Parts: sequence; C-alpha cells; structure tokens
Amino acid sequence: MAIMIHPWEMMGFHSMEKYWLPWLVGMPAETSRAMASLIFGGVMERLPNLRILLSHAGGSFIPTIGRIEHGFNCRPDLVAVDNKVNPREYLGKFWTDCITHDIDLLKYILKVQGSEKVCLGTDYPFPLGDLEVGKFIEESDIAEQDVENIFCNSILSWLDLDKSKFL
Repeated sequence: MAIMIHPWEMMGFHSMEKYWLPWLVGMPAETSRAMASLIFGGVMERLPNLRILLSHAGGSFIPTIGRIEHGFNCRPDLVAVDNKVNPREYLGKFWTDCITHDIDLLKYILKVQGSEKVCLGTDYPFPLGDLEVGKFIEESDIAEQDVENIFCNSILSWLDLDKSKFL
C-alpha cells in the first residue's frame, strides 16, 4: 500500500500562530513526528511492504536523524521500546517529495535517500507552493539521472507502477 503523509493539524498550533509558524515550523516537525512514530512503534518492521511518502522532503526527520539516532542509542529504555532497529537504517526505505525550497538541502536529501526515493512535489496552489513546478531543480547542477528520478521514476516506484506501460 502506498501512503502519503502530509501534516495539517500541527501540535502546538495555537501557541505559535504568530509569524505563520505552524506552516514554517509545525509542518516539518509534525512530519518528523509521524515518521519517528512509525519507526519506533515498529510499524515499518511489521509492514515492510508499506510504501510511505513523506511530504516536504521528510520534514525535519532527515535533517535531525543524528539527534534521533543518538536518542535511540543513549536511551534505548525510552526510545527502543517497541523496535530495536536503529532509525538511521530506515533512510532510503521510504519516499519523500522534493519540496525543500533550498537546493543545498535537496542535495543532502538526495545524498541520504537516493534519488530513487525522492519524488516531484509542489504545494501549489497554497502560499508556499512553487509557481513553476520543478524549475529550481531544472536550473540546478543535479545530475540528469537524479532529475529523471525526481520527475518520473520515483513516483512510479512509490505507486508500484511499471514505467514501460506509459511509454
């Protein structure tokens, strides 16, 4: 089964409404919380064929994997309660979209995830959405194969669709 995770009702929403923080900080945190819950709760182990796609390039999960892993290692009594697998081992086992609004962060996501697990995404028509979907990727120095994976191959893989049927 393919499941996309996109936050909406963010934790702490009413205590951070000023400065549009629910959308700038809350959504990435909520996405990270969802992925950490799937890992620590053992869902990824019990359902290895579940195909998870995290919106917003995985939120803050991938950029904070060092902290998440450190907590797993130094406090297994609190963190590794329902799953003994290091959370870092799940990198590359789920998909993300490419919505970073930052080419350097996207390059890091590609390095950690592999371009086969990064799909084209956009928040259009919402205020943070790209008006020209994928333009910042096309204008970057990202390798051609990685661009093809982002624009096409990864989403087909996530949906378990055969590309040859569309050619």
